[in-house]
Amino acid sequence: MLARLLVAVGVTAWAVGFTFYGIATSTYEFYDRAGDLGIGLMVGGVIAALVGGFWYRAQEKGLR
Repeated sequence: MLARLLVAVGVTAWAVGFTFYGIATSTYEFYDRAGDLGIGLMVGGVIAALVGGFWYRAQEKGLR
């Protein structure tokens, strides 16, 4: 259950980070705070999704 939640939160964080980064780069000047936050959310989201995905696969493999 926690693994699936980690994947869901990770993918959502990645999407929000992508949106923040898009907002930061679409302005006339690069908005540093939103850009840094977006990059951090994208990296953290990908890591969380991968960890959750591998964790879920390991749990499923253990049930067989």
